[in-house]
Amino acid sequence: MVIAGVAVMRVQVAVDKSLALRQVMYRMRYDGDIHDRGERALVLLSGGIDSATCLYWAKSKGYDVHALTLNYYNRWVKEIEATRLIAREADTRLIELDIPFVKEAFDIYGYREYRDGDMRWSSYIPSKNLLFYSIAAHLAEYMRVRWIVGGHNRDDTLFFTDTRREYIDGINRLFRQGFMLNEPAEIVTPLLDLSKVDVIRLALHLGVPLEHTWSCHTRAERHCGRCHGCRSRKDVFNAIGIMDTVEYEQ
Repeated sequence: MVIAGVAVMRVQVAVDKSLALRQVMYRMRYDGDIHDRGERALVLLSGGIDSATCLYWAKSKGYDVHALTLNYYNRWVKEIEATRLIAREADTRLIELDIPFVKEAFDIYGYREYRDGDMRWSSYIPSKNLLFYSIAAHLAEYMRVRWIVGGHNRDDTLFFTDTRREYIDGINRLFRQGFMLNEPAEIVTPLLDLSKVDVIRLALHLGVPLEHTWSCHTRAERHCGRCHGCRSRKDVFNAIGIMDTVEYEQ
């Protein structure tokens, strides 16, 4: 009975989210002339520094901004909480979708010796950006979104090949070919030419609540201080010479 109850609860949550999403898209489709409020932007929001900076960047441009977050399999709750908090702080409507079939390499292989000894492989998701931007495009066409905003910085492109300009340009070509209901949305990546240090400087300029962002790759209650995400974050704040207000385990 408990298992059945859990199953029913999960189905009900899925139904509730589906109904809410349809209501959001319906309102956005028929809520008057979008040009009265500026072009609409949909920001892919993960809870990290880059995507939070993109959210505030889009708002600074005067766009009608909405955020999308995708809960892939076993996504850590602290990251989800950070995403919700950042959206709330920015007074931005957040669309949250569950995609449990999408998994990180860690969920398939567990801890193992990754090629080159680089632990970023554990958070690798095959075709991640192709999947995420395609889902965003599906919503964007109904919502009459002009810009889909992605938070990839210059350092990301050195490892994750699906963050590189030519890859994003390829997806945009598909959007131009495939959109039929409304003007094609276009992916924009305002951080792509910026280093992680440059991103922090921009975030400070835009007033991003960095204390609410989540960078840790482990399932910890506080930033572990040891994983690649934490070490990178520490290095950037040290390079700028400012205090990071998030709590670390060590």
